[in-house]
Amino acid sequence: MKIGRKTIYAAASSSFLTSFLIHHPKLSDRIYSDILSFWFRHSGEVGPPYISFPFEYPPISGFITYISMILGGGIERYYLIFSIIILIFYIILVESVMRIISEEDGVNELIVIFLAVSPSMILYMIYNFDVIFISLVILSLFLLKAKRMRWSAAALGLAALTKFMSFLLLPVIVPYIEGRRDRIAYIAISVGLFFLVNIILYILSPTVFPQTYLHHAEWGLEDSWLIYLFPDESSWNTAKLMSLILMAYALLKVYLSKVGDIYERCFMAFTAFLLTNYVFTPQMILWLLPFLAIMGWIPWPYFIVEFANAGIILTWFSVPDPVKAYSLPQNLALLRAITLFILLIQVYLNARRRER
Repeated sequence: MKIGRKTIYAAASSSFLTSFLIHHPKLSDRIYSDILSFWFRHSGEVGPPYISFPFEYPPISGFITYISMILGGGIERYYLIFSIIILIFYIILVESVMRIISEEDGVNELIVIFLAVSPSMILYMIYNFDVIFISLVILSLFLLKAKRMRWSAAALGLAALTKFMSFLLLPVIVPYIEGRRDRIAYIAISVGLFFLVNIILYILSPTVFPQTYLHHAEWGLEDSWLIYLFPDESSWNTAKLMSLILMAYALLKVYLSKVGDIYERCFMAFTAFLLTNYVFTPQMILWLLPFLAIMGWIPWPYFIVEFANAGIILTWFSVPDPVKAYSLPQNLALLRAITLFILLIQVYLNARRRER
């Protein structure tokens, strides 16, 4: 069944508006958003991020926040400008998925399910930079399919400048590029763009800029099943080492496997990363939703994953220590991990059956 573009955008608009309202700074009982946290922590800073003060996300994220603060002046206008920027990238995301599905002769009604009415999309759209990040990733894949290799590489590099993890997909994407020269050019453009911006900022501020990446390296366990094996903070360095080993193994399994098309393999790579990383904050689930829409079916674990993922933020402030093992948010994160693993296996087996 195919539904009209107007219906898709009507659903997407409703999702955006709902997300905008539930996080709005004027609400006394609003749902937490990192976007407002950035304002409270950094609005008093003088000068741009990475040069005058450290910011915990890569450059595009930091400068979007900074520009929103400068143009906004106050918290409400800052929030509005930030939300409009997210809306622009949300439209890019929906449009890119629609065009990919159209070329694949798929079922576009799933766009409404995964990109509009999913609880995670509503709760975490105007929350962090994940919609911006995944919109650039999906745009890159669409441009790759359209044989716009250099633009695809640039989009992937821009995604990495928003959140570094887009480069997890390079080993999946490169084999789909024909010709050794084009493969080298793709890597050079995407990686080169990322390093060029980072090197410039490092030269401008060699003491402040490195804190961007050190911040996450020093962060503790959050919303990861590893908290149940390593509940004591003194053991978290061991947990991070275990996370790195498991991640390397899981990603290699995806990279070396020939099962699945490019979208299924990208989904498996991101899922392998999320399940093995020592930080799996709930907004990261947005990385997976577009791939589910493109793959064209609704696996049953999706509903449990969504229930648990939405519950993490909704219960976060109801307990004294939400990052502690056996707290309600971490129990929901554990349920999410178990069902997401089942979903990953389902996607793999479905792809393998199709290729027999």
